[in-house]
Amino acid sequence: MQVGTEFVILSGILTIIVTMTMSIFLGWKWLKQDARLMTDLPLVFAIAGICNTLNALFLTLPAIGILEPSLELFRLRSIAIGGAIVPVTGALLQIWASSKQKYHNKLVLALAGYWFAVAILGTSEALIMSLTIPPLLMISLAMMATFIITWKTGRLKEVRSDLLVFSSLFMIVSQLMRVPLLSTPLFYIPDIALMGSMIFLALGIANPWASRDVKKKNDESPEMAQYA
Repeated sequence: MQVGTEFVILSGILTIIVTMTMSIFLGWKWLKQDARLMTDLPLVFAIAGICNTLNALFLTLPAIGILEPSLELFRLRSIAIGGAIVPVTGALLQIWASSKQKYHNKLVLALAGYWFAVAILGTSEALIMSLTIPPLLMISLAMMATFIITWKTGRLKEVRSDLLVFSSLFMIVSQLMRVPLLSTPLFYIPDIALMGSMIFLALGIANPWASRDVKKKNDESPEMAQYA
């Protein structure tokens, strides 16, 4: 149990550092854009990163012994997760259903209202998780499908879609395993999976290979270098 708790603490601290750094970077990147939309991926993932930072914080503080585990703290965790999911849902609607834009705000508000009501009114952790994990999995699968398509088609050059696919996959594993492993010696596995998801997300969004890829493309096609 002690080793498992240490894994929770270490993975939580690393998740906090990675997600907060990513959020600051993406927020700065979004502010530098000439045209800024609320559904831009840098802003969406910056907000999601801040909320995931709070989620990791609420997971880590009880493990360290600073806070006592409680239903109220779990409600805050659930709200933080909802804060990450709602803007991502708006971006997915913009990608997959741009022709139905008049319904986007209603659907996003409906999801936010549902999530907030479950988090506040749910009478137990198990009930809250059973009511919020299904929509979370659906959104994670939609994200994974989106990035598989952009990975295979190369339509989204700004990010590493392959890494974002792995991020979505680790997020799904984290959510699927949290309830079954909650009362077992492997309770820390979902937290490690969440950490992996955030690391892949940060690397995929920051895309430190972008300049190298552009240089490689220019080297392969010298006549296009003037347009780079």
